[in-house]
Amino acid sequence: MKKTTLLILLLFSLKSIGQQSKLKITIDERIETLYSVAFFNDYFLINNHENLYKNTLKNKLNILKNHKAVQLFDSLSTKYNFSYYRTVEWILQYSNFPEFNKTKNKADDYSTVSENKQFLLEEFKDELIKFNQDTLFQKYLKAVKPLNAKIISQVQNSTTIDELPSYLEEYYGKKLNSYNLILSPLLHAGGFNSEIINENGEKEVYALLGPNGEIDFVPYFDKDFIETDLILHEFGHSFVNPLMVKYENHVESLSSKYFTKELEKNGTNQGYSEWKYIFNELLLRATTIQITRQKFGNEKAEKLLNFEKSVGFELVENIVEILKEYELNRHKYVTFDEFYPILIERMK
Repeated sequence: MKKTTLLILLLFSLKSIGQQSKLKITIDERIETLYSVAFFNDYFLINNHENLYKNTLKNKLNILKNHKAVQLFDSLSTKYNFSYYRTVEWILQYSNFPEFNKTKNKADDYSTVSENKQFLLEEFKDELIKFNQDTLFQKYLKAVKPLNAKIISQVQNSTTIDELPSYLEEYYGKKLNSYNLILSPLLHAGGFNSEIINENGEKEVYALLGPNGEIDFVPYFDKDFIETDLILHEFGHSFVNPLMVKYENHVESLSSKYFTKELEKNGTNQGYSEWKYIFNELLLRATTIQITRQKFGNEKAEKLLNFEKSVGFELVENIVEILKEYELNRHKYVTFDEFYPILIERMK
């Protein structure tokens, strides 16, 4: 009898482990410290929604607007390309405050800022520690903890969010080592993808997302917005980006056919100016639409497609049609890697 009971408990435990979500959801103190500094600098990627975080920073911590960390962020972001995903990628290499030691590395070889300005990043690191440890800011972090818990709980309440890594792996035919979702109450209604190599040489994949609204001055992350758009898209970068690098010359060969002045303008409006990055975005948005179609239905997929058309990315629809060949022939193309060169040829 005892053996039977132990066996049942063991099986239950194994089942629970097997069902454990691959998606880790947090609000990260490092990111929030960085974006609080950015908020005081009127950084263009801070969201426009009035919320309790911003109101508290503005009304009770405004003295920190004169902090040297804010001044350094201004110089780095406006003069030395320390913006967009680069800020996130940089800070995720460091341990938590107050130590804030560099323990990890970027997955790519691009410099965060030019070599001759690295000393500014080092100075900014030291000032960011001081900013974080300021008594006022520590009180702020303590005050917003219940809000953080409320936001995370709201997002975790979804019945499908834990399934998203499986949806991605099923579509692309590959797996990632980790899925780390960081919610940022101060960030714009969008997101970034970052890849970090940890101490064990493993690649950690991050998606940083901002809210798309607020309810009673609490930042709100709409389920459809973050699931059928942002999460699938941002983690999708880690499946698609290496292929863009591998087939860069083939991708560039498409520019004469597709890279019109109008598309260049529309791409720049979306934050991308070079053809290879615009193409990568077009492809990612197309795969996101098709995963949404398979898992959430045609209505939501068509809504995403119509949005892409509205911002001048009509070419997404062409790529969607080509992707149907991949989807109907998975016995032939086990992974998306195998189909990528075929997609390039079809576009030619």
